[in-house]
Amino acid sequence: MSRAGSRSGALPGGVPAAGSRADACIRAAAGVTVVGLAGIAGAISYSHMRLLAAGHGETGWQAHAFPLSVDGIEIVASLVLLADRRTGRRSGWLPWAALVTGTTASLAANVAAAGAGPVGRVIAGWPAFALLVAVKLLSGMLEHRHGADRLAGTQDRPVPIQDRPPAADVGGDDHGSRGRDGRRDGDGSRA
Repeated sequence: MSRAGSRSGALPGGVPAAGSRADACIRAAAGVTVVGLAGIAGAISYSHMRLLAAGHGETGWQAHAFPLSVDGIEIVASLVLLADRRTGRRSGWLPWAALVTGTTASLAANVAAAGAGPVGRVIAGWPAFALLVAVKLLSGMLEHRHGADRLAGTQDRPVPIQDRPPAADVGGDDHGSRGRDGRRDGDGSRA
C-alpha cells in the first residue's frame, strides 16, 4: 500500500476522504463565496427594483418592501424545495410555481429598470439571474448531508420515491402534492 493510501483521511490511491480537512476548507470557501455572490446580486437587484417602484409611484416603505417581496419569493421557494429534498418529501406544484414566478418577476423588474439598449438590459437583468444561481448553488451545498452514516467517497444518488420508506402521514401536504391515495391535502377530493 502506498504511503498516501495509508494516511488517515485518505482512500487508497491517495484520494482524500469526503470528510478531509481540504474538503472542509473547499466547502467553506465555496459557501462564503456563494453567500457573498447572493448578497451582491441581491443588493443590486434590490436597488433596481426600488428605483422601479419609486418611478411608478410607490413611496416610503412600500418602495423598499417591493424588492424584498419579489426576490423573497425566490428564496423562500428554494428553501422549501431544499427542506423537502432533505426530508425525502415530494415537493408539490406550489414551491416550483413560486420559484418560477419570483424569478420571472425579478428578471422582468430588473430589465424594466434598465436603459433602452440591449447591453443595458442584459446588465440590469444579470443580478436577478445571479441571485437565482447563487441561491440554487447554496441549496445544493446544503442538500448534501455528511455524517457517519455515509461512506467516504460515495456519490449522492437520488432515491426513487417507491424505494423510500412510507411516511406516517399520507394525506398530502400544504405544498399542493398528493398523498399516496391520490387525494389532495386530505380534503377527500380526487384529481
